Amino acid sequence: MGVFGFDEQFAMFDVTPVENQFILEYMPGARGDFVKVYLYGLMHCYHPLEEMSVAQMSHDLDMPEEDILAAYRHWERKGLVRRISDNPPAWRYINVKQQFFMRTEAAVDPAYADFAEALYAMFGNDRRLHRNELTLAYEWVEELGLPPEVVLMLVQHCIETKGKHFSFGAAQKLATQLAEEKVSSVEDAELVFSRDKAVFEGCKKVLRRLGKRRNPSEDEQALYHKWVREWGYAPDAIEAACAETTKGEPTFAYLDGILRGMMRRNQNKALASAREVESTRAANAERIAPLKALLSTLNTGATVNEGTLALYDEMRALYSDDVILLAGRECASKGEGLDAVQLMLKSWKQKGLQSIADVQAYVTRFKAHNAIVQTLYEAWGKRGRPTAADRTLVQKWREQLRLSEELILLGGAMAAGAERPMPYLDRILSAWAADGIATPAQAAASQAAFQARQAEASVPAAPARGGKVVREQQYTQREYTNTDGLTERMAQRLKELKANA
Repeated sequence: MGVFGFDEQFAMFDVTPVENQFILEYMPGARGDFVKVYLYGLMHCYHPLEEMSVAQMSHDLDMPEEDILAAYRHWERKGLVRRISDNPPAWRYINVKQQFFMRTEAAVDPAYADFAEALYAMFGNDRRLHRNELTLAYEWVEELGLPPEVVLMLVQHCIETKGKHFSFGAAQKLATQLAEEKVSSVEDAELVFSRDKAVFEGCKKVLRRLGKRRNPSEDEQALYHKWVREWGYAPDAIEAACAETTKGEPTFAYLDGILRGMMRRNQNKALASAREVESTRAANAERIAPLKALLSTLNTGATVNEGTLALYDEMRALYSDDVILLAGRECASKGEGLDAVQLMLKSWKQKGLQSIADVQAYVTRFKAHNAIVQTLYEAWGKRGRPTAADRTLVQKWREQLRLSEELILLGGAMAAGAERPMPYLDRILSAWAADGIATPAQAAASQAAFQARQAEASVPAAPARGGKVVREQQYTQREYTNTDGLTERMAQRLKELKANA
């Protein structure tokens, strides 16, 4: 034992120097557990313990001994440690700067050397492999547990499908897939690679359908693999679906959205044949056609998409396509969009309208009532749009009191100047209906008699019926055979009504 030394607890409070070169050059490409093993061993280089062993490291780091041994094999290949004993296992750390700048050769692992030689032979003079690529490929043996011959077969498969300049990083996905499928022999690997080749060839067919003459990318193959393996699409179904890409940019990403939409409309089931795809496309076209007609009528810039299709499906739950299109025309005349169409349909349903005939009759009445209100508004100098209350009064006058439009308009001229002309007109017309007055001539005769009685008395005379004098009868006598005091529009309308009488 030496004369001097640190207390055994010193290591806990000391620091372990780590070269930046290790952090920058070696750590990024290493597994996290491998870095943990390296740093723990480095600490014990500065603070050695006689009882340290692989078993003790396994306990301290909470890692299996096999993983610790795999980590040191990794660092051996990187040239950062050298194995000096197999039983018990022991290593010596190499200075990082020495290894990086001088490229000191690491101890040769015979199995690794044979593997590297076979790998070099596969590329010949067409590609010079870097050490990190060799190391990564061998880690598929060491870390993933794949037999060396399976890894070499994997590399050959990548050369055949992607060319000799493929990315080893991208091939890592395939290596992981082999490990997950517990491939342990060349025969098992052939089954996997045959599927992968089918994906590659399927991608090329899709690319040709999309008008592209090139090999598929990694991402495109991943999408095709998903369509076939995860979603369950048949290859001919995928090719048939390419016809839908003519509506946009023909890419795999666009096709992915098309296939996803077809699955959703097929209750999350993939289509097993081109015939099913064609049938789905036809059904979708039938579904889209009435929506396209509605959007064309509205002309608001809205497009066919999942959102507008969902909204149209809600409309279809209320009415048929012809009723929906009729509502669209009504909303288009007011510059309104899809939401307004849905609100109109809900309003019609609440009114108990069922068939297209019911709706058309209602719309005809609605427009007629609106026209009368608008004519009255103009006569009164009132601005704004007719209200539901206004239309209700017009409906009462026309359908309940059975008064003509001509009589309503004449009454409207009398109501001009009233503070609230619509209620005032309602009282005038209700009084006329109660007295059996149904024509302008009768209204004029009644008013003339009323005014004659007024002239004979110094106070307002009582009505002939014996009732109270109502305010509605106290208006100035007018000659109703001409259009004095009427607006141009009202006069024109009266002229039309007389001509049609």
